[in-house]
Amino acid sequence: MGMTITYNILFEVKIFHHYFLNKGMENYERMTDDAKADMMLKYDVREFLDITPTPECRKNLDRHHCIFKQTSTGIIVGMKAETNELDFQKFRPFHDLDDDLAFTFLINLNDPLFLNYTALPLTENSGKVYLFQNIKGLYARKFPSLCSLPDKHVNSYEYLPGDMVIDDLNTPATLFTAINKSKSDPAENYDPAAHSDDWLSEEKSKKKSDSFPISYANMNDRHLLVRQTMAYRVKKAGIKPTIVVMSAFGTTVTPKITFIPEVLLLPGEFQTIQVDFCGLPEGFYSMHVESNDPACQDAIDFYLLQQQVAPFGILRLAVKSDTTEYDMLHDNCILSPAYELRFRNRATHWRYVGKKFNALSVTEEAFPLTRFGFIENITVKNKEGDYETDLPNPEVSMIKAEGLTVPAEKKFYSEIHIH
Repeated sequence: MGMTITYNILFEVKIFHHYFLNKGMENYERMTDDAKADMMLKYDVREFLDITPTPECRKNLDRHHCIFKQTSTGIIVGMKAETNELDFQKFRPFHDLDDDLAFTFLINLNDPLFLNYTALPLTENSGKVYLFQNIKGLYARKFPSLCSLPDKHVNSYEYLPGDMVIDDLNTPATLFTAINKSKSDPAENYDPAAHSDDWLSEEKSKKKSDSFPISYANMNDRHLLVRQTMAYRVKKAGIKPTIVVMSAFGTTVTPKITFIPEVLLLPGEFQTIQVDFCGLPEGFYSMHVESNDPACQDAIDFYLLQQQVAPFGILRLAVKSDTTEYDMLHDNCILSPAYELRFRNRATHWRYVGKKFNALSVTEEAFPLTRFGFIENITVKNKEGDYETDLPNPEVSMIKAEGLTVPAEKKFYSEIHIH
């Protein structure tokens, strides 16, 4: 049998946003196959995300004769391939792919209301970017997800509605999503599972049809964004640490490093180090601050951006990962991995405003925001203390995040005005 030349999928990224895929209270992953297919007919990622290759990625795509396409369900990259002479069921790249090759795509928002219906932090977004990649790095991931797993619950940390934690990083089985703002005492043996008023608990079942998703985009996917220079303040006076900068593949790079002389510092000021990354290619880096003093050691992950406008997020997909199951090739044969990027829909307490209602006209529990489906039997008290029933569901045009600014406030609200 002769060798066959064809085009093969090198990799794809399937993007699931549960605001568009869930139906009211029903999670997409627990629907029947027919119901899933019906939801997919109405689903188009391009409504809310625009994904484009970086200039360097376009060069790599062209150089390796790859084809990029954004689809209604995500992105696909295909490439010219030939059959493997030892196994004609497998294909290998017609043009060799280097192990250190990575394809990088910019993610921009097409919908200005995206954060209203997406369970991501509403704060501290300036100067940061979401990075979704097939390299584990500092945070655990579970194939096929490109999202980092959330951390376990940390005492004394203030969690806001929509924040996520997990029960175990090695064998995650339960995802907890904050319903209300909460902060535990540092000495408390706090377990989110025992606080159902503040946390929604969802278990990953061994049975696929009965399983909740365990991995969504979360705060661990958010990284520092750097343009050309970074100023680092040493944490202790009289210490001059060593700065080591490495690329995503662990290669040491040499930026220009300048120590501001201590004689220029005001009394009580610590020394500042200026790190100039000019000339380095755009990409993901880590900066390690090393010294003999444990108090003056640090590790900072960041994305070096060359363009002026910061994207919402970055997709970075390496041919060879630091974890075998995320690789694109095995024995130089194309594996065609289908990675997943999943966004959770936001849940809010619903507050009804109008002549009949007052400040207490709020649902007792938080309800999910979804484009499709209607949540029935919504009941709140009116200003007379009587129950109003069969109330409408909210739009996503506005979120009242009062929990961010009012210390005593624990909830995020969706308001429904009824005249």
